[in-house]
Amino acid sequence: MSLTLDASRVDSLISFVDRRVRKNGCDHTHRFSEEWAHDESVDWHDLLDILEANGCFCDCEVVLNLPDGEDLETPPMARPADRGNPWLLPPGFVCEPSAVFTKVIVCQEGLGRSTYAMNGELLVPAPKGAKSRRRVRKLVNFFIGCQSGLPSEVGVIRQCEEISALDFARKVAGAGFEELAAFTYREAGFVLSRIASLQPSMAVGTDFADRVGVASRHVELTVHRVIMTP
Repeated sequence: MSLTLDASRVDSLISFVDRRVRKNGCDHTHRFSEEWAHDESVDWHDLLDILEANGCFCDCEVVLNLPDGEDLETPPMARPADRGNPWLLPPGFVCEPSAVFTKVIVCQEGLGRSTYAMNGELLVPAPKGAKSRRRVRKLVNFFIGCQSGLPSEVGVIRQCEEISALDFARKVAGAGFEELAAFTYREAGFVLSRIASLQPSMAVGTDFADRVGVASRHVELTVHRVIMTP
């Protein structure tokens, strides 16, 4: 499903939120935008996708950043990656199947938004264009729980017993979820090497980022630190 707001409804949203913010201030949430969506029978999650696609991450930014006088629609879903490299590993990345790692990413209940995987469940990044089994923001990639198959936008680093890239890949691919079936020791080595130097309990996210080389430009998987605020 997608949502299109014509210019008149966009202006209505901006005016509504502006009045509320001027009267009550902004508490750095979308509480007034969500109120407008409820009053106007607009799907809130679709509207949130539109707002975040336009740099509106709280009510005051709706007033400041949302373009008025034009129609807006939900951003398109990401296209699936090439079957030969669904996680968009960087060109030339090399990992031995026997490479050993001692840290993994797990779900922590209540951490961040869109946390649906089980507490303590092993997480791996979703491949490019994967369809989430629960609602997550369209502008970010997400982790997939290897027991539940459910998404989580944020995970945490946890120390583990030594595990090889090959054994880790077998654990993930053998979880029984179609979107993880192509996960190999190369993906395992890439993800686990990116968190090897991070401290346990550190929050991390995943996405796909542009990378510019000497003679080419490409998009590749990232695993990165996330700064969590109370």
